[in-house]
Amino acid sequence: MKGLQANNIKSLQLKKGSKVIRSIEVDSQKRQIIAKDSLNINYFDFDTNDQLVSLRSIKNNRQEKLELNYKESQINALSRFIDHEDFSYYNKFSKFIFQGKSYETKETYRFDKIKNDSTEVFRTQYIFNESNPDLSYEEIYRNGKIWEKKYFNDTEVKKEKFDGYYTVDSTLQKDYKRTKFHFENYPDHQIIKIEKDSVLTINKKSGKKISEKLEYASLPFKEIFYDENENVKEKIVYFNYRNSFNEIILWEETKYDGNGKLVSRKFPNKKIYKLKNGILVFRKKTTRHIISCGSGYPFRNKSVLTYYPQFYSSSILFTTKLANNFSDNFDIYAIDEEEEIIYSYLDFKDDAMVTKNYSASKDVKDELRSTSRNIRRKDRYVLKYFDGIKVEAETISGKKYTIDLVQNPELLSFAIYTFLIKD
Repeated sequence: MKGLQANNIKSLQLKKGSKVIRSIEVDSQKRQIIAKDSLNINYFDFDTNDQLVSLRSIKNNRQEKLELNYKESQINALSRFIDHEDFSYYNKFSKFIFQGKSYETKETYRFDKIKNDSTEVFRTQYIFNESNPDLSYEEIYRNGKIWEKKYFNDTEVKKEKFDGYYTVDSTLQKDYKRTKFHFENYPDHQIIKIEKDSVLTINKKSGKKISEKLEYASLPFKEIFYDENENVKEKIVYFNYRNSFNEIILWEETKYDGNGKLVSRKFPNKKIYKLKNGILVFRKKTTRHIISCGSGYPFRNKSVLTYYPQFYSSSILFTTKLANNFSDNFDIYAIDEEEEIIYSYLDFKDDAMVTKNYSASKDVKDELRSTSRNIRRKDRYVLKYFDGIKVEAETISGKKYTIDLVQNPELLSFAIYTFLIKD
């Protein structure tokens, strides 16, 4: 925008012979550039610092808008909105710096116009606590079914909705020890699990305890059953011992009534083991016990949300390297003199090689073939790519200039080097 205004440019037309392939119109008062071809209309809006702040694209029954926010000349927020006859879609990224670290927030919404319902809702944001940073947290929301809070002190809370019930999982870390809580809420009963070194499971019905179970290493240690008034109805105590291979084995199961009176005793593994000096040993010497040993690698599945903005250019050749770097880092990218640029190579000589799915105007599809090339800024690498292409410029005062790009290589700055097509 700055270069076009400095040269009083009102419009630019990219031509092959007398045919206009693409045109650029400049509205200095609105600080807007409008790019047109037979398929697309793109609107570029700039602020007073000549930074791109908005890009709107219209193509058939689809509109797309990209908005950018800046902080100290760097992009710290980027959003995209797509409006289609069947759906609308919104996506936003923002960056925040807290105590020297960078945090990124995301928002995604997709609305199905045919079903009149949201099909995708995702949001992750950070709540920062300046006075107590440990209480700062990341909040995640998914489709009205999952809510998560991850505190900087390693405490986590997650709520998930299912058909007819929901669950809440939380993790509390204190003095380097972690305690996990799991809660399942059904219409007529609830399940509570508290996990430390052992696991305590509590079952409730209509808010009252009906049973609880204590386990260690997936083996039961104690079970208690309650009546409708939460009085102890039955109690089962399990005695577990280790065998000579250091495995924990259930040895004795004792059952008591509500008054603590012994009802029964069972020894489910008495045929295999006998208890000797607190260790379970095999009864038969011929018994062989095989232990399989192996190693495992703990891992955690992660889902990565990748953002690919659909970029359009307001100049003469589209540089995908520039766009990819921009979308990956949200930063302004400076091109060195010797830097290689990947761009769409245009060739009028071989009509048979036109790419069928080339996403550009019909004129370009009919007349050009596209491939990927690496070039450098120096003139000897540039001139051969522009034979037969001319740019016609019109100033605000009405003067017109025709520029043969091959004969005027000094005009090939990267400000107009990124024009022609979208992809």
